[in-house]
Amino acid sequence: MEEKKSRNVQVQSENDNATCRVPDSERKGFLSVAFVAAGYCICMSGLYTGAAIAFGMTLKNAIIATVIGNVILSLYGGLVGAAGAKEGVASAMLSRHSFGRQGSKIVGILLAVVMLGWFAVQVGFFGSTMAALFPSAGFITSKYVAAAWGGILMMLTAYFGYKGLNLLSYVAVPAIGILSAVGVAIAVKGAGGLDVIASIVPKETMTVSAAVVAIVGSFAGGAAAQSDITRYAKDAKTSWGGTIFGYLIANTFVILAGYFITAATGEDDLPVAFLAMGLGVAALLILILAQWTTNDNNLYTASLGLANCLPFTKHQIVIVTGVLATIVGAMGLADYFTTWLSLLGVGIPPVAGVIICDYYLLKGQKYEYGPGTKYCKWNVWAFVSMLGGAVIGFTVSWGIASINSLIVSVVLYFILMKIFAKNKTGIIGEDIEQ
Repeated sequence: MEEKKSRNVQVQSENDNATCRVPDSERKGFLSVAFVAAGYCICMSGLYTGAAIAFGMTLKNAIIATVIGNVILSLYGGLVGAAGAKEGVASAMLSRHSFGRQGSKIVGILLAVVMLGWFAVQVGFFGSTMAALFPSAGFITSKYVAAAWGGILMMLTAYFGYKGLNLLSYVAVPAIGILSAVGVAIAVKGAGGLDVIASIVPKETMTVSAAVVAIVGSFAGGAAAQSDITRYAKDAKTSWGGTIFGYLIANTFVILAGYFITAATGEDDLPVAFLAMGLGVAALLILILAQWTTNDNNLYTASLGLANCLPFTKHQIVIVTGVLATIVGAMGLADYFTTWLSLLGVGIPPVAGVIICDYYLLKGQKYEYGPGTKYCKWNVWAFVSMLGGAVIGFTVSWGIASINSLIVSVVLYFILMKIFAKNKTGIIGEDIEQ
């Protein structure tokens, strides 16, 4: 019996503990969690967000908007992440107790679709940028070929799970930070100093609220799945620290780096700006590492979501979905998905809202997992709350859409569960984990 149990633990570990609790022996400290979280946040889209803000905001307002946006992401992702750390499970597994055993499969598929969509978008973006950055390099940096080998790179670390993400992040995060800081220093010096940049008044106007919406919306889906990373944290305190480091430190740095480079050079095409500053090799490294550390996380999260509802190992799911998403991205088809994926940035936070409410407000921060655990099959009120939050997020014009949808889902789920859950109304079936 003990031998069988030991074998099951080994199998689950090799499968990156996709559908079970992460054992204490595999838990990590602050540096590990922080670097993986930072690697996820550091991406070219963050630099481009900063570049877009530079054309519409003063430096002071850009700093205010960036800090506010990342504080929101830290709180929102931090709550989900801390629950994942305490329970040692991924987001799709967390959702079993709120959405039901069968309902959680819908959640897993939703998260997977979002993350695979972004994976495809980022792969396509990588190919296009490489082609623009090195037009004379020939076949290897052509748009479609670069997208193909870029997608393969991004699949590698996702295949090896958290260990792969961790190893890459330890190398990539410091490298990206140093190279980006050098780029900012050169750009600021070339513009005449920090005072010159601070005094720039953009011709166009972007409100602080609009900038916050863009920043929060870009990581709304990722924050909803924060526990996919923090489930390896040794405790909730470590999870909070890693999450805050990822969003408030790393993401803030990347966005402001994009702002400074664009404000100083007047160039919104950042690879071109890096080349103009004589940082061609640095630009290449930043591009590869930034896209790699973010996209492997996208694929990693997608595989965990699908592992909750498909009879395949996480490794098998990574390979199949990674290849398909790379093909989609390389063909340029992902360009058509961008608007839809942005809409999902409003539709996904209510999933996190339901989980947050269930875990912290209704269940006393304690879930059970493993053989013999009882779940309902479907919780109608979880889905009603998720849809209600999404409707408000899409229709209410004031505030931050992602946060509106999140808050409404929390309040609605709390009220509905208090009214109906005692009589099991809307709580359908029973499922016992084998």
